[in-house]
Amino acid sequence: MMSLNYRNAVMWSLLGLAVLMLALVFGPLPALAVDDWDDFDDGQNDAARYDNSWKNPDAVLYEVTEDMYLRDAAGNFVSSPVAGGSRSAVAQLTGWAKVGTPLCPSWVTTINKNLKQCTVNAAGSDNLSLATGKGTVGGTFAVVVQGDNSVDAPEFVIMTGKFSGVADLSKAFSGVAPLGYITSGTGSIDQTGGQFQFTATFRMPFSIDTVGKNHKARRSSNAYYLGDDGKPFPVKKNEKSIGFPTVRLELAF
Repeated sequence: MMSLNYRNAVMWSLLGLAVLMLALVFGPLPALAVDDWDDFDDGQNDAARYDNSWKNPDAVLYEVTEDMYLRDAAGNFVSSPVAGGSRSAVAQLTGWAKVGTPLCPSWVTTINKNLKQCTVNAAGSDNLSLATGKGTVGGTFAVVVQGDNSVDAPEFVIMTGKFSGVADLSKAFSGVAPLGYITSGTGSIDQTGGQFQFTATFRMPFSIDTVGKNHKARRSSNAYYLGDDGKPFPVKKNEKSIGFPTVRLELAF
């Protein structure tokens, strides 16, 4: 049986985050793509993947890219951590939201009755204290549907907005656990002016061997997320970006 010890872990990858919301858009829309975010047949054991509420979130975003910087107390860029310094990052994320949630209201099924989830993209940034692992996040989001190419990812924008929140990555920064949280999350819809609230959980990928020793997750290697029950569950192939395990952001409304 695998056991985990995070106290000796290298600082877990962190991401500047994003969240979004879908509201009614007036006028005709292009056909929504049939859901492609369901599980792929990748040979991994999914028996327990959706059996708990924390494994069945309202929406999930995955960090596709991230650019991270270190700053000193005056805000200047530095090449290594310094006292009073901070960590800032910008990230691009993509993922899905369930039909019937604020990010994917039930009316979308009148456009495509087979739709199970809406696709969402986000650009986020964070600014976190290296001493506490706490700070702020914010950014923009877009809800997209299939455009002129039915084979590639959805790209036709039907809604945009902004978001912000309070981030707490203290567990990840201290090596206690590869987890982080967003609280007091708020967002606004550009087209309608509507607002919403949310919370979120970051799950950073990690790798472990059969005796429970943890390693940095590497490209094309087996990797895991840590569940709220303290047990690892596998990063699936469709949760990777060009082979790299991604940070997973679960949203709740």
